[in-house]
Formats: sequence, C-alpha cells, structure tokens
Amino acid sequence: MKIIVLPLFRLPSGHHKAAEAIIERITCIRPDAQIQTVDLLSYCHESLETVVSKMYMQWINKKPESYSKFYKSFIYTPEGKRNEQMPIHVWDKYFEFRLARIIEKECPDYIICTHSYPSKLLNHLKQLRKMDVPVINVYTDFFVSDVWGKQGIDYHFVPHLEAKKWLSKFHVPGNRIFVTGIPVHPSFEVEYVHSEHRSILIAGGNSGLGHLEKLLDNLQADTLSYTYNVLCGHNVKLREFILSLDHPRIKALPYMNSREEMNRYYEEASAIITKPGGITVSEVLEKELPVFIAGTLPGQEEFNADYLKKRQLIYELTNDRPVEQQITAIIDNEIECNKWKKRIDMYRFEKEHSLETTLVNIFGKESSLIPL
Repeated sequence: MKIIVLPLFRLPSGHHKAAEAIIERITCIRPDAQIQTVDLLSYCHESLETVVSKMYMQWINKKPESYSKFYKSFIYTPEGKRNEQMPIHVWDKYFEFRLARIIEKECPDYIICTHSYPSKLLNHLKQLRKMDVPVINVYTDFFVSDVWGKQGIDYHFVPHLEAKKWLSKFHVPGNRIFVTGIPVHPSFEVEYVHSEHRSILIAGGNSGLGHLEKLLDNLQADTLSYTYNVLCGHNVKLREFILSLDHPRIKALPYMNSREEMNRYYEEASAIITKPGGITVSEVLEKELPVFIAGTLPGQEEFNADYLKKRQLIYELTNDRPVEQQITAIIDNEIECNKWKKRIDMYRFEKEHSLETTLVNIFGKESSLIPL
C-alpha cells in the first residue's frame, strides 16, 4: 500500500505534527505501507515557499488585526455565511497541474491531507474526474475552514461532533465523516510516575517574543512557588530574554527533537500556558493537563479559542491578577478540577472510533485498490 501525505509548508507546524501522528498510526496497523510526505508548496516552488512563509510570519506579528480581518473574510466565514465550496483561482491551476503530476508519477493508493489547500485542489480534480485516488481530510483545528475540499473528498477525520454537523451543510454524507479527534502522536499516550516537583510549562514562543515577554515580566515581578519551564524552540531572542531575567524559577528549554522528552515535560507539569493551536491543545488534553491561554494569534487560533472557551476546556489568563494566583485558583481547587475533567470526558466521548480503527475500516472498504 502506498500513501502520500500532504502538508503545505516545510515550516514546522501543526500540519506536520498531524502528518507525523497519522503516519505513526498507519505504520502500527500496516507496517508494509510506503508513506511519502510531500510539502506541496516547497515541492512545486521552493523559493515561493520561502517568500510566503516570511510574509505570513511578518503579517501576523506586525499587523494582526489586518490578518484577522482577511482570515474572517476569505478563509473562514462562521455562522453558515458561506454555504458553497471555495472558488478555484488562477494560481490554483498551476498547483493543481503539479499535484496531478505527483499523483501520476507516484500512483498512490491513498492521499491524506493535513492542510486545507492541497485538499481544495484535490477536491476540484476529483470533481472534474481527473483522478480517482481516495482522499482523506485530517483536520488539525477545532473548526473546518472554507478552504478544505468537501463534497469531492472521500473521507473526513473531524475533531468533534459539531464539525461533523457543519460538514453536513455541504451535503457530505455522514458515513464519510468520522469523529476521531485531532491526531495525537502515540508517544504522548505513555504515562510516567509523576514527579513531586511543581512546574508549569509555557509554550508558544516559536514566532517571536510577543505576548510572552509581557507574561514573563509579570511572572518575575511575583513571588513564585512553581518553576516555569519555557519551550523556546529555535527562538534565540526568547531564550536570551529569559537568561537576561536571571530568575531562579523561570527556565529556558531548548528545541526538542524527542517526543518522549516532550512527553516527560507534559507529565511533570501541573498546567500549561500556551496559545490555542489545535495540535498542542489536543496533546495537552490527552495528558489531562489544565490549559491556560495567554495570547492568541490572529486567524485559526481565534476560532480554536472560541470553540474551546465555549466548551470550557481552557482557561484564559487576565491582566488584573498575578499569573500564578490565577493558575493556582484552578489547579489547587479540587471541585473545579473535577468539573474540568468531566468536561474533557464529554469531549472525548464524542469520538466515534479511534484513529486506528477508522483507518482499518477504510482500508478494508477500499481493499480492492490495495496491493497486498
């Protein structure tokens, strides 16, 4: 069996993490599978990917209100304002052509999209009957943007029941939609003996200092009973800023290649402060770690936050009280912790099947296409 997985950028993102998670799940059930990851934009035009990535980062950091308005006008129009498929633009034709060439060359048995743009292109190719390879959408946020291909896509792995109902507005048959949750790598299912060391994890510093600088300034002004481990990734400026604070309870953690190491930090933490990214929040909810939001990037994170706040799965930090006081008011409150865990259980109960079971069922349905 040969599978192509399609993120969009080489830039590390939730789309890549989702791709890696689903690849690992497939490998567990089909060790014989040949799986190829193709970053569509860099494959088609490497220099263009560099420009687009740079422009995107500058846009969301320097003019977040402008990007937010763009996203709400052209990428996701909530409340049912857009009930038709996203139109095909002139530039889509080029990427459609290149994508069709990849499929013709590689002859995959399945294609899995972890980004909306390749899904949109494949949806159009299938509607034109220019390809018949089964396509699976794997959604990486807590909502379904307008860009994702819908009617022409064979299978949809959605985060929750609400997303399944949303897709039904586009006349996608219910038996093609599976509530699997956002994919989480199996490494994060491993449990360790919890350390008695009291620590809070801080994530979300990859794109710049931004809100983290203010957050860390607020923390260092208080008397802290927890150690705050800050995931800096490749962000040199953030790491240098933390070192300049010279605070015994605020630590800078370097980039981690190992999921096992990351899992240990999750296990040792009493809570996490992060942004509402779909993959990160899904990993943390898998660990039953209370989530505190201190800043939201424009675009998809705004809609993720809306959904998560509506379900009361996250807590939002404010500026009117010390940060640690807000955290301990939740995690040291047994009644509130029990209520929060019940809300997590309700979210989990929406899953119809595990990711592995769903994949096994699909591969079985399409067995006539799979060379064993």
